[in-house]
Amino acid sequence: MKDQLKQLHQKARIDRDAVRTQAYGAALAAIQEGEVRANQDFDDAKMLAVVEKESGKFQESAEAFAKAERQEQASELQACADLLKALLPAKLEANSYPKIVSQAIETTSATSMKDMGKVMAALKKEHGSALDMRIASDAVKNALG
Repeated sequence: MKDQLKQLHQKARIDRDAVRTQAYGAALAAIQEGEVRANQDFDDAKMLAVVEKESGKFQESAEAFAKAERQEQASELQACADLLKALLPAKLEANSYPKIVSQAIETTSATSMKDMGKVMAALKKEHGSALDMRIASDAVKNALG
C-alpha cells in the first residue's frame, strides 16, 4: 500500500497535479508519522485505516468549506477525499451485516451488551476496513440488546 501511494504521489508530482499530490502526500505523511510514533512499520490493515481516516478528514474539510460557501476549496478537498476512497476496498452491503454480526456473536460467545467490545473487535479483525463501523455498531446493539 505504501509503495502504491509513493508511486501515485510521484506520478502526481511529475504531472504537476496539485489535487492528487495533496491527497497522496497527506496519506503518505500520515502513515509515516504513525509508523514513527509506533516505532514499527504498519501492516496493510493499519495503512488502510490511516488512508480511510485521511479521506474522512478531507471529507469533513470539504463539507466545512461548502457550508462557508467556498465552493472552489470544497470541490478540491472533495476530490482529495474521493481519490483516497478509491484506494480503499469496497464497503460491505448493509444487508450483509445481520449475518456477519450473528457469526461474530457465535464466535465470541457474546450474550449481553457487556460483550459488545469483543464482538466489534472480532468484526474489525475479520472484515477490516470493509466494515462500516456505524452500521456494525447498530447491528450489534440490536442483536445483543
